[in-house]
Amino acid sequence: MKKSIIVRRIIVSVLFAAVLLATPLLFLIKTPREKKTLKWTSTIEINDRNLSPKSNSIDFKVDKAGEHTLYFSLIPDGYDEDSVGEVKPSDIGFVTTFTVTDASDEIVYSSTQGAIFLDTVIYLKPGNYKVNYYYFADEDEFYDFESTNVVSIKEAQQMAKDINFPSFKENGNTVFNYEFCCLSKEEGLVFPSIMLGWGMLMGLLFGFFIAEFVFFGREGEKKYDERQILEQGKAFKIGFFVMLITVEALIILNISGIAIVADYPVFYQTAIFLGLLTYVVYCIWHESYFAVNEKSTRVSIFFAFIALVNLVIGIINIIHGQLIVDGRITFRILNLLCAVLFIVIFATMLLKRIANSRKSSDDEEEEDE
Repeated sequence: MKKSIIVRRIIVSVLFAAVLLATPLLFLIKTPREKKTLKWTSTIEINDRNLSPKSNSIDFKVDKAGEHTLYFSLIPDGYDEDSVGEVKPSDIGFVTTFTVTDASDEIVYSSTQGAIFLDTVIYLKPGNYKVNYYYFADEDEFYDFESTNVVSIKEAQQMAKDINFPSFKENGNTVFNYEFCCLSKEEGLVFPSIMLGWGMLMGLLFGFFIAEFVFFGREGEKKYDERQILEQGKAFKIGFFVMLITVEALIILNISGIAIVADYPVFYQTAIFLGLLTYVVYCIWHESYFAVNEKSTRVSIFFAFIALVNLVIGIINIIHGQLIVDGRITFRILNLLCAVLFIVIFATMLLKRIANSRKSSDDEEEEDE
């Protein structure tokens, strides 16, 4: 084996091992949300349906104008964060109104969903803000506050009716755990971008690793004849134009506003998949994808494995409702698209093998005659 091949394999192996071993360290990195989340505990005293205190507040600051996501949790003592989605107003005993006010005490946002958990996006300008949350023991208190501070009288009446307030039956103290965080749009994308980049790096290194130790011949180099090289050039050309046309079509969709139906990575990755699929299918059908010294069986098995893994992940995403969120297709559909890509490639390999077998049989029959 050539010295250059040995050195290349060592480099690929070391890089792959380094990235693989360093992956668990990602989970030790504090996300922007973890860094900026404020946590505190408060005790509410209940005495004949009177609450003390009736309200609380916490200050926060916004440095840059733009969309910000507000996370607010009010969790009764004994509940953990994972179970907060199952907590109902009847479990708490009263409802909380959540408001955000600016430095002039003007309400910029309000919600009655702050009783349990709030995750909302609002536009904020730079400045100092205050989160206010108010406790109500019955619908009369709630109606008075809503009609005075937040909504119209008609809306307040309907809201108080819809909530169907429970009343306090026992005096005593109730402990609540609070969490609040305000993240800008950019801060919210930091950690997902890191994870996505890391995943792509892992995928590339894994591909290089497989190519070096599984797909290459004994000498570590693929050997193609002149005809195969010419066919590969044609495949590159066709694949390039397919990807170019797809990208141009996506630009038109973006300008027309149709592209908002899905996350942008979905469209760009689709263009890459189509260009790649065109190249691979053309090469397979013209017997120029596999080298002279390369066995196609193990490659076919590996492609089938990749298709199966992505198909399973895609089905899991569908079950958990992560494929379409708020009427928008998310990047998680890429696993299904990847599965389709490799299924088509695998099917092309099988069809080509069947076609070659039939051709060989026909040739043998002609020789016999």
